[in-house]
Amino acid sequence: MSERRTWPIVVGGCHRSGTSLVRRILNAHPHIHCGPEVTFFRDFYGDFRDDPLRHLRFTTTARDLLPDEEALEVLGRAFVELHERAAERAGKPRWADKAPENVLHTARWERLLGGRFLFVHVVRNPLDTVASMQGRFPLTLPAGLDDRVGLYRTYTEAGLAFAREHPDRCLRVVYEELCSTPPEAVTDLMGQLGESVDPAQLAFNSHPHQTGLEDPEIAGTSHVHRASVGRWESVLASGEAAHVWAETADLWEQLDPDGRHRPPLVRGSSSLRRGSTITES
Repeated sequence: MSERRTWPIVVGGCHRSGTSLVRRILNAHPHIHCGPEVTFFRDFYGDFRDDPLRHLRFTTTARDLLPDEEALEVLGRAFVELHERAAERAGKPRWADKAPENVLHTARWERLLGGRFLFVHVVRNPLDTVASMQGRFPLTLPAGLDDRVGLYRTYTEAGLAFAREHPDRCLRVVYEELCSTPPEAVTDLMGQLGESVDPAQLAFNSHPHQTGLEDPEIAGTSHVHRASVGRWESVLASGEAAHVWAETADLWEQLDPDGRHRPPLVRGSSSLRRGSTITES
């Protein structure tokens, strides 16, 4: 643990699952610098939707010079040094990187950091996550319901896979638990990171944060709250909610095996599974 407490922290999870909240909680700690999102892997792999200028992007052209793995090694070193210098400039001994797509690129982080990092997997109930994607970030998130469900599955399956392969280096933050019992959830997270919790973390926006790429709503939040828990009930029609749950229940039951955060729509029912036919009364 004494060695691990110096390791970088990589934060990832499906979009709209609470990664921006976790990044500000971490950045409010006196030992950790977690700046706004850097789109390193999205840029490197050209992972933007309907980007007409993809062929002109710097990393696209840089990858014409070297094979992908060599280009990643060269540019990745600069990416890591960027974090190191930013942490040093902030007077903090440790850095963290937050980007939802980090969950898809843990193997690349393994290459860049030699396995010496801790991964924080942020997860949120699939109904609220999919509902919260609606109408947001068109360059990143798909508009169709099935496409949003597919994105949730891809990101969540990647996080579960890393947890199975590296249980000693994967920490999980359940958004609903963080919102329900913030002191306990933050204390538990920081303990697993080898740090003591700092009171400023619960009033995270009393701490100055660099502005940049992140959900703009987080800047107007003074503390962790439950206002967005259950958002799906006002966004998804009953049939849509049932469909989302049928396609994602198998994943959520791995993340919430005790059923503590199972949505009211399906609480007490374990019969809904992918491909099943659902009727609503």
